[in-house]
Amino acid sequence: MFQTENLKTSQLKKQIIDSFFILLVYPFKKKGIVMDVIFHGVRGSTPTADQNFLKYGGSTTCTEILHEQFQIIFDAGTGFQNVKIFKDRPTYLIFSHFHYDHIQGLPFNHQIFDPSNKVTISSGLVTAEELREVFVRAFQPMYFPIPLVDTLKNLKFVEFNLIADELMDLCSLSTIQLNHPGGAAGYIVEKENKKVCVFLDHEYGQEPTVDDELLTIARESDLIVWDGMFLNEELPPKKGWGHSSIEQGIAFSEKTACKNLAIAHHAPNRNDEQLNEHSNNLSSDKVFFAYQGLAHSV
Repeated sequence: MFQTENLKTSQLKKQIIDSFFILLVYPFKKKGIVMDVIFHGVRGSTPTADQNFLKYGGSTTCTEILHEQFQIIFDAGTGFQNVKIFKDRPTYLIFSHFHYDHIQGLPFNHQIFDPSNKVTISSGLVTAEELREVFVRAFQPMYFPIPLVDTLKNLKFVEFNLIADELMDLCSLSTIQLNHPGGAAGYIVEKENKKVCVFLDHEYGQEPTVDDELLTIARESDLIVWDGMFLNEELPPKKGWGHSSIEQGIAFSEKTACKNLAIAHHAPNRNDEQLNEHSNNLSSDKVFFAYQGLAHSV
């Protein structure tokens, strides 16, 4: 009896918390605000867990675009465990590429084990069948306790162009090639004259044609999510690693005349004190350092 009551109380608390989340994210939408960009994980390469990493967070890459009619989640690093999956709108999980820090959180959001939570998975980098095979291999019993993909029938793998077509009446979703070992796809979401670009992971300054295309498509964006893994002084020995610098992000924001640029994919060894110092020294008021749990409205 006592255990049953505790379970009911726990479930009730969860429902109340979920309700408050919706109210906090969509209380009374201010005029001009169309979407919320929520940073659930902003760390690159590997998670960190230490008292010196509390402000910006230690979870790896996961960025959500939330609208009252749709939910688009880019990548499932360990930050994916913090995402609330909504039942009242379609949920799309879109992958830039498949390095560990972008996929390792997929099995650890307990909501995907609820058969009623339908999640459509895709990538602009590979076909639906290739994408499915990536996760079949990554989460098989040799590396994970259960065959995840075969177990979860509510995960549907779909070609990227079909998702873009499906979303056509709600928003524009497009993809662009990034410069990263093994390939990576950037994404652009447009809704009611608002534009958000997610460019993780990308090495700027090595492929002029790719960079020119990014500059063109990102021009006058409301928000660009930027790979700020390194500092300029750290770049020479890291050439070919597939990441950009904080300073390159600042320059990119000026060239594109964007409204805001969020620096993310923080180096796993760059602690709060160091990120605060770089933030305080920013030469542009349109650039900011993303932190875990930040919701930025556009």
